[in-house]
Amino acid sequence: MACPITFAGSDKTLKIVEILGGARAKGKLSDRGLCVGECLCITHGNCKGDIILKTKNTKYAVGFGLASKIIVDEV
Repeated sequence: MACPITFAGSDKTLKIVEILGGARAKGKLSDRGLCVGECLCITHGNCKGDIILKTKNTKYAVGFGLASKIIVDEV
């Protein structure tokens, strides 16, 4: 079931199914290589702070607000 990445558990393989928000939010994420269809994993996160995402061999810190716009589904 698709949900915002802020509600997904850590250490699971997730696939981005949708990115909410405007062009600015989508641009920030696509600059980091985070786009629809990309698989990633949450390596660290808490309910109010930054979330650390790992995709391929790169880790990114994403703020809670921006992360809440990433809709994922478990692979």
